[in-house]
Amino acid sequence: MRYNSPATQLALVATTLLLTTAIRRLLNNHLLQITPPNTNLTYTQNLTTGILTSLSSIIAIPLTNLAGPRPIFLFYTLTNTLYAASIIIFYQYNTHIYYKIANILNIMGSEFARVVTFGLVLAYPAEKWKARTLAGFLILEYFSITVGDIIAIRNTETPESERFHAAISFLCITSLAPLPVLAMRPSSSSVVRSNGVHLVTRKTTAWREVTQTLRIFINRYMLLLLPYMFSYPFLFGCTNVWFPSILAFVLYDVGKLFIIVLGQMLDVQWAGRRTRGLLGLSILVVFFCVSIGISAALRILKYNLTGLDPLWPQDIQAQFIMDAVLSQQYNALMCSYFFAGTASSFIELFGYWVMGTLTNDLKASARFVGIYHCFMALGGALGFWLPHITRRGGFTSNVPMFVASGLTMVSFIGVGLVVGRIAETNDWTLARINERATVYLEDTGGEVCLDPVVIVPDVKYHQNESHQS
Repeated sequence: MRYNSPATQLALVATTLLLTTAIRRLLNNHLLQITPPNTNLTYTQNLTTGILTSLSSIIAIPLTNLAGPRPIFLFYTLTNTLYAASIIIFYQYNTHIYYKIANILNIMGSEFARVVTFGLVLAYPAEKWKARTLAGFLILEYFSITVGDIIAIRNTETPESERFHAAISFLCITSLAPLPVLAMRPSSSSVVRSNGVHLVTRKTTAWREVTQTLRIFINRYMLLLLPYMFSYPFLFGCTNVWFPSILAFVLYDVGKLFIIVLGQMLDVQWAGRRTRGLLGLSILVVFFCVSIGISAALRILKYNLTGLDPLWPQDIQAQFIMDAVLSQQYNALMCSYFFAGTASSFIELFGYWVMGTLTNDLKASARFVGIYHCFMALGGALGFWLPHITRRGGFTSNVPMFVASGLTMVSFIGVGLVVGRIAETNDWTLARINERATVYLEDTGGEVCLDPVVIVPDVKYHQNESHQS
């Protein structure tokens, strides 16, 4: 595997994420002991965090395209190191102020890094590996969260001294993260595929980034995808998913593993890309319908709530109702976790894959991913907040969940329209350079051009724009 190949560069990105995001999420709840034994707060987010995350996604677009991936990753590794140090200060001096500041910076740095990561994952892999590469990075993200939550659940009485030493280990490990970042090649023209394709990025300015980001909202493809980006995180928040046991986590993540199957189906060239996309969307819709059907049935069913005292605090009433559901509909509840994990991972992977069919340009990919993450964060935050303001006693209103389910179903129509219009390939959006400095362009039928570097415009993204370098 060549050092300047996309595979090597993505391996360096994955190593960076293992030393930062994965370790932080793996240990975070264990270090701070913020997760009660019968719920999982990591899978929900409050309104403030959601707004901060969505704003960070937008800010990440010009930063990524102007500064490039390496400075963004270096900033993220710095915020992760500060976060680890703030936990040590918290245990040493019993002060929260440094932790709060470091946490805000780390949330921003994490979202910057996510935009860069998935922008690279959309732009770097060849088309026949794109969905499987996306699946690999998503699994890395999913399982670090879940294993961390299981650690927290199993160690609710961990002594503070043990958590302090774990924080020191966390700081030592995450301090190594800048090494793979410094080993990354700049994205401009130095990353080369095995067939001689140089992944050339376009020159840009701050004003151009502002105008091109705003133009996304008049791009007909993205307008059809925006409801899809918002609706499922909104539904997940409205459903107010709770995880009563380790088995629930395991079933949820076993369901998420099925994105490997979806990625394989989308990548293997057994049919045209449009056909594969439509079949993938059909499979997604089936799993979504099964998932939401089971969840809705569990919501509508009547349960024996003998012993529930309406004078209890809301949290105590809610816990009593959860225990009643768990004892009276255990099998259906466990099935719901499996299908919820499968549906959520399918929806996220398919959204990224569709965006990858629209462009191979790194800067356009960063704009798409930034907007995608912004709407996902807003949807999740609003979805989590809405049921709390409609709660009566220990009961959460079912109306937000049913509205969100309908919105998600409608959003699939827009996605289907986009998939029905995608081209069979978009390799022609890349600059092709061979050793003789001759460029072969697929969209000209193999015509030989004498320019040493030609950046072919993204027809799907900007119909009439052309760039040369």
